[in-house]
Amino acid sequence: MSSEGGSGEEARRLEILLRVGKEIASELDLERAVQLVTDAATELTGAAFGSFFYNVLNDAGESYMLYTLSGVPKEAFSKFPMPRNTKVFAPTFAGEGVVRSDDIQKDPRYGQNAPRKGMPEGHLPVHSYLAVPVVSRSGEVVGGLFFGHPEVGRFSAEHEKLAQGIAAHAAIAIDNARLYRAAQLEIERRKNLEVILRGDAAASEANASHREAETEQALTQLRNTERNFRLLVQSVTDYAIYMLDTEGTVVSWNAGAERIKGYKASEIVGRNYSEFFAADDRKAGIPMNALRTAREHGRFESEGWRLRKDGSRFWALAVLDAVRDEEGHLLGFAKITRDMTERREAQIQLERAQAQLAQSQKMEAIGHLTGGVAHDFNNLLMIVKGQVQLMRLRAKEPKDLRALDAIEQAAASGANLTRQLLTFARRQQLERVSIDLAERLSAMRELLASSVGGAIKLEVTVAPEVWPVEIDPSEFELALVNIAVNARDAMPSGGALSMRAENVSLDGQGVVALAGDFVALSLTDTGTGIPPEVLAKVFEPFFTTKEVGKGTGLGLSQVYGFARQSGGDVHIASETGQGTTVTLYLPRSHTATVPLVKSKPTSETIRGKGTILVVEDNPQVGDVSTMLLEQLGYNVVRADRPASAFDVLERNDDVVLVFSDIVMPGDMDGLALARELRERYQSLPVLLATGYSSAAERVGHEFPIIRKPYDYNALGVAVKVALSRNVRPLAAAAGARLR
Repeated sequence: MSSEGGSGEEARRLEILLRVGKEIASELDLERAVQLVTDAATELTGAAFGSFFYNVLNDAGESYMLYTLSGVPKEAFSKFPMPRNTKVFAPTFAGEGVVRSDDIQKDPRYGQNAPRKGMPEGHLPVHSYLAVPVVSRSGEVVGGLFFGHPEVGRFSAEHEKLAQGIAAHAAIAIDNARLYRAAQLEIERRKNLEVILRGDAAASEANASHREAETEQALTQLRNTERNFRLLVQSVTDYAIYMLDTEGTVVSWNAGAERIKGYKASEIVGRNYSEFFAADDRKAGIPMNALRTAREHGRFESEGWRLRKDGSRFWALAVLDAVRDEEGHLLGFAKITRDMTERREAQIQLERAQAQLAQSQKMEAIGHLTGGVAHDFNNLLMIVKGQVQLMRLRAKEPKDLRALDAIEQAAASGANLTRQLLTFARRQQLERVSIDLAERLSAMRELLASSVGGAIKLEVTVAPEVWPVEIDPSEFELALVNIAVNARDAMPSGGALSMRAENVSLDGQGVVALAGDFVALSLTDTGTGIPPEVLAKVFEPFFTTKEVGKGTGLGLSQVYGFARQSGGDVHIASETGQGTTVTLYLPRSHTATVPLVKSKPTSETIRGKGTILVVEDNPQVGDVSTMLLEQLGYNVVRADRPASAFDVLERNDDVVLVFSDIVMPGDMDGLALARELRERYQSLPVLLATGYSSAAERVGHEFPIIRKPYDYNALGVAVKVALSRNVRPLAAAAGARLR
């Protein structure tokens, strides 16, 4: 789907970002974390290859640069030196901002020195270029993400935003790895100090003064490292990092814990960490089970709702590690918690969007199927209905007429079913006009009241100055009747059905994905309601919860198709035992409204004379059309495909009208035939027929159309109207062209 395809791409990007964020949140191996970031960034930007150059410190405190690659093997870069602070690379390593170029080789900052002109021999070809600095929480530029593509103009502003988002993840990965590395170094230093402090007693006696100096130096180093470690932990604000004793009592608290959970250290130290859990979780023993698992297995990881000091909830990703001394005795637990509420909500939105997309694709597939079936069924109904009318003209016995009445009634029911199927498939030809909704609802009140019955109270409320809407009035009336009948069946003992129309301006973020001005028409019943597992299926064609023979299952599918094809939408909300609300969102009209006119039915047959060319590839439909036209007083000549119509016209210069189906196989369909006839014979009228609205939409107002299945009288009127445009026969039309 065009727009849906766009939403599918957005969903894919969001899924990648969420996945990477979750993976690096607990990844402490620097090289692996950075590789995850590089791979994701290359995929999101659509780059042919991507790299991440970053600075690290070795154990001696010396700085050196490493890199990761994605899209190409490391051998592609291993023979080249690390990037230098050239005019191209300097802005990235200085943290000055994003560098994006449609063709970096034409950028004035690109090296132009002979002999290689900025591109070393054997280097991967780069034209499109994108570079983003990676900045830590402290503001230090730790490296840069670089992307390339051999084609020109492959990176957009949207790719910049995606790369910057990934760069933020990269900074978190490096900060986390540094924190972990610092902790490992601290543990190693403590072990060394313990060895020194426990030194051999004999050596200590022999070298008392020397040992005392070494011990003092070791203690000073220990105090310094402890201080540095505390400062490092305290500076972390994205994570709650704190210690628990063996019973789960909080014994330390960092700034991140205060920000996330809302407690100051003085308020929480000395209290049990189970206070972060809801009452039901405490009752179920979840906090103590977590301690027991960490005690037995060394670690416990979990996700779930936790409580802040003010009682509000947040979604926590937590790791609980057992802390033991050299002999394996349990000293307590280290607890790290991260607030994942925003990401969880984004994941839920992604899953909801994926479900909506799947449902939309399902409805679209069903629409294609039902639309095709309805079109073919219309041709069958055309044959049945036409033959019945021809037989009626010859039948005289009352029993024969009754039989024909039954057949005609069945054909009419079939035609109504196909109409609803085509509406659901959005292939029904709609005659959209601007109408006054208040006037139309007032005129329909009696019809709706009779549809729901006397046991149900009908209330209609229209907000002041409600906007006019642009819809097909007949399909709108059918949709309201379908909703009303469903409401009636949900209130077998009576109840109330209330209708309310009001203006709404939508931004595309609500229960329906619409933006602009609409009139929301809500129909609310006090019925039994709809269970959740049924609610998702109510708009599908032929789905019904009624007994066999009690309903077709096409009522609400017609409502769905009508709303969508009108440029609006429909939303249904329901709870079991609480009733149901169906809301139609109808597009606002900015043109003058068409007055409501009550038409008077007529049974008068309009007869004519002259020769009509019928072009129809279905022989049975062609036979019925021929006989109906002959009964109306016309002579008929036939062509079974558009291409042969011209040969027939050459042999019959008394043709006054060409009557052609639109949808036919081959290179030329009915519309193409009509346009060719207009070119050759400007004054020869053409009347088109179809049961497919997509075909009718292509025609628009270019040529008159009659919808299948048509009856005897409707055909007579359509032919007369088409002829009234120009009644000159073919010979005169051809002569007009020659002159």
